[in-house]
Amino acid sequence: MSEQLHVAIDARPALGAAGGVAEITRGLINHLHHLPADQFRFSLIVDSDARDDLRAIMSDHCKLLPLNTSALPIRERAFRLAGTSLAQRIFKFQDESANLRINLHDATGLLREAGVEVVHALSQFALDSDLPLLYHPHDLQHLHLPQFFSDGDLEQREVIYQYFCSLAAVVPVASRWIAEDLQRQYRVPAEKLAVIPFAPPAADRTPPTPAEVRALCDRFQVQPGGFLIYPAAGWEHKNHVGLVEAAAILRAQGIEPPLMIFTGALVPFSLRVLERAAALNVTDRFRWAGYIAQRDLILLYHLARGAVVPTKFEAASAPIWEAFATGCPVACSNVTSLPSQTDGGALLFDPNNSDDIAGAIFKLWSEAPLRDQLAARGREVVAQHTWESVARRFGVLYRKAAGRPLSAADEALIATGPAV
Repeated sequence: MSEQLHVAIDARPALGAAGGVAEITRGLINHLHHLPADQFRFSLIVDSDARDDLRAIMSDHCKLLPLNTSALPIRERAFRLAGTSLAQRIFKFQDESANLRINLHDATGLLREAGVEVVHALSQFALDSDLPLLYHPHDLQHLHLPQFFSDGDLEQREVIYQYFCSLAAVVPVASRWIAEDLQRQYRVPAEKLAVIPFAPPAADRTPPTPAEVRALCDRFQVQPGGFLIYPAAGWEHKNHVGLVEAAAILRAQGIEPPLMIFTGALVPFSLRVLERAAALNVTDRFRWAGYIAQRDLILLYHLARGAVVPTKFEAASAPIWEAFATGCPVACSNVTSLPSQTDGGALLFDPNNSDDIAGAIFKLWSEAPLRDQLAARGREVVAQHTWESVARRFGVLYRKAAGRPLSAADEALIATGPAV
């Protein structure tokens, strides 16, 4: 075994995609230069070797490893499925666990031929192989909010997540809340789990120039400080409906609701949000900008009076990190890991209570001293999380997965540090 550890990172989620997994994949690749080239080399798994977008951010000790999944052999895998209530319902058993067999494309031969020693999968739908694996399930939302998933999606997630959690040498997660959930639901051993919060997406966070302010205000028909922002795709669990219902409550109380700008991808459920706004006669208080460029999003954070994040489930919230890093005060849900993530830097509310959301919106909108306090604390909290730290902690986990000896400093790096 060479001294230099060869790690393959599945970079396919980063290719031409939006969303959290794409952002963190690009963020990690962009900061692999913090890991010494005499200790690590990286292969970035892609579906084509013509990837100029990755070449622009990858360091000198990275190369591309093209892979055609359909050309890989298929292998039957057997594993033990934990008896969650969902698994018991789908597979009709009542024991604490059951044996299950699945067929998956096997990348072992291709990866070994390339000299890979460790694989890092940042997507829940990982490549199967016999090599040591770092696997991110991200969260178990499908167990907590199954009503938001089709039966096919529920079965696929339950089987794939459990299989790769059982296969992995290390299961990194973004928060202690998710780590505890994996221990409870899937019985993932504590020694296999590693809490590694991600940092905010890399972006130009410089304040807007006067020209940028004029252009953005003209484009979105807003005034500086004259709106709130919620950056999230229109999935049902993101709870845009909660903001719509809160606006209707404020209007019924004689309080004009603030204008709210939604950014993020439009999905089929977005139509339901718009229909609900029309039914409650608050359509005029919402604008759906869709997916916008990163710099435009940062400018909106700068110009917004605040950000409201009413999500019903998150492993950790990238929009909260983005708002904190830009100095935008935040009100957000009090669910899952968000109270720990925000650590006093956000006004918390119950996302299942529209009156509570309405009260938080009014406070955030009307109380300038509160906004100043939240913005200052948010900056303090997010400053603890950098991509350099994330990369260095993953470097230790790569060595751990490969069975390389760890120093006391290595052990301390993955045992301590900011965690949410």
